[in-house]
Amino acid sequence: MCKTFRKLPDDPELEDMDPIMKMWMFYNWMEDYKDDYQMLENHGYLVGSFINPEAVKKILGHGVKTHASTDEEFEEASKKLIERNRAEDEDKKPRRKRKRKLQG
Repeated sequence: MCKTFRKLPDDPELEDMDPIMKMWMFYNWMEDYKDDYQMLENHGYLVGSFINPEAVKKILGHGVKTHASTDEEFEEASKKLIERNRAEDEDKKPRRKRKRKLQG
């Protein structure tokens, strides 16, 4: 933030800033650095693919067989999830809404 506003960290304008605004700015700053890091990482994969394409494929996981399930296994897992979600919904107690008192 100091670079953005060109102020020192102990400047009253920065100290009095809304905490939500500070968090939002920090989050955006982190996302910018994350984008830069991903670009550098992908550039490294690109350059490495010219030198040793097999190693890059291994790192990225291309060509590696993942788990495959049958239709029956998928249906069984889906039914279990649905049953578990229903059981969790039944366990929840309904919340009572409180009426607000109006001043006047």
